[in-house]
Amino acid sequence: MDISTIFDQAVERYPDHIALVYEGRRWTYAEWHARVSRFAQALANLGVRQGDRVAFYVSTSEASVTTYFATQMLSAIAVPMNFRLAPAEVDYILRDSGARVLVYGRALTDNALAVASGLNSCHDWISCADDPAEVPEGHHHFEALAEQTQADGAPRVPPPADALSALVYTSGTTGRPKGVMHSHANDVAIAMNCIMEYRLSHRDTALHIAPLYHVGGMQAYFIPHMMVGGTNVVMGRYDTLKTLETIQAEGITTLFAVPTQIQDILFHPRFRDFNVSSLRMITTGGAAIAASTMERVITELCPEIYNGYGMTEASLTLLLHPQDALARLGSCGRPTLISSCRIIRNEPGAGPDAIVPPGETGQLIVRGPQAMSGYWNKPAETAKKVRDGWIFTGDLFVKDDDGFHYFKGRADDMIVSGGENIYPREVEEALYRCPGVQEAAVVGLPDARWGQQVTAFVVPAGGMAEDEVAAWIKSSGLIAGYKAPKKVIFLDVLPTNPSGKVVKHELLAKYGKSEAA
Repeated sequence: MDISTIFDQAVERYPDHIALVYEGRRWTYAEWHARVSRFAQALANLGVRQGDRVAFYVSTSEASVTTYFATQMLSAIAVPMNFRLAPAEVDYILRDSGARVLVYGRALTDNALAVASGLNSCHDWISCADDPAEVPEGHHHFEALAEQTQADGAPRVPPPADALSALVYTSGTTGRPKGVMHSHANDVAIAMNCIMEYRLSHRDTALHIAPLYHVGGMQAYFIPHMMVGGTNVVMGRYDTLKTLETIQAEGITTLFAVPTQIQDILFHPRFRDFNVSSLRMITTGGAAIAASTMERVITELCPEIYNGYGMTEASLTLLLHPQDALARLGSCGRPTLISSCRIIRNEPGAGPDAIVPPGETGQLIVRGPQAMSGYWNKPAETAKKVRDGWIFTGDLFVKDDDGFHYFKGRADDMIVSGGENIYPREVEEALYRCPGVQEAAVVGLPDARWGQQVTAFVVPAGGMAEDEVAAWIKSSGLIAGYKAPKKVIFLDVLPTNPSGKVVKHELLAKYGKSEAA
């Protein structure tokens, strides 16, 4: 099966059921399918063919999901991009993916124009501006293409199961993003896994406050609800009060939220003013939740909460079910229905059979039909990540005697802040371009709200204060704002080993405890 065929089947079964809600507009499955078909035809008229890449640089919106499904109708490849990326980062992804078309959001026009001025490989640019008069010269208007194009109704040829459906870019340790290749078979497997684990049905109404450029938002949440004929309510910009209002107004039954958002909801001063009893299930992940918070979730927000672990390369690998939420607090659960997991020795050259016993920490490796096809144009990186059919996650886990998995850290030094993956190397590279920086090392210090806080330890070159360095990076356009250091700490010298490599664990040991306190 492929994503487009699944969409067709949902329309056949539930043509008059509400499929999508966004900013006051509502589309039935039949209406939204027709709109997606028109936009797919518009892309075809622009020359998009099977295997071509169509990128979208749009906030969570109807435009992002319509673009995604239109590419699937053409057997093209969707390239979702984080709408918070800086122009230089967008430029790299467009060049690396070879995207033929870019759909960009109204608020991102200046960034898109900055990229377009130096990029000739992207043939067509589509603006999501509200007013056609605001569309830059030479660019197309999304709304006009989606509403005014005449779809010819020609039968579509389904792609092979191993054909790519999406390139989902994730940061790499070298500072350059990698395009994770998702096939139709991968994404159908992810969707079916979520449907089975969460017991989804056409009676469910999902609220999307998580970004749809993430696998967690699109493949593991939006597509499963579409597959069963459920209703997807898309919120353009996350806001705690609006989330509460929408849960009550739309009768939301399922919610995917990171722990920070769950805390925002529970501790909002008007939380008790809203009826949230329609919620039957919440799924979360990406950070720990305090026991006191979990107890409030269960008693005051929703009794059924799942805590999952996954990655762009292999979505929803581990899952902690509601009955274990408090008894196994801190656990990511056990392997999902379609996942195989092992914990092996975290040593160079250790293979899939180097399994450690329960209670011993090691690297988690996974396999299953949801596992990626590899990294786009990066065979060497793929060979490092995928060996003997297993994905080597680089994440350290320990398993107890009952098979519950507990996350212990990362084999590398990736930072997870507010659910976003941030690699220190790319932040350090930006810091080294700041005139006030001589040396820099970036780590994630514990943060009660965001999980980890991006912190830069800098040996200053003179002329700038700590807060000025942070402000320079944030305004430089070199990296997305959420990757910029929240704190800069000046040091006379960085701790190094005999070979001159910065010893980051010494920084974590010295500053991490005080930050956590």
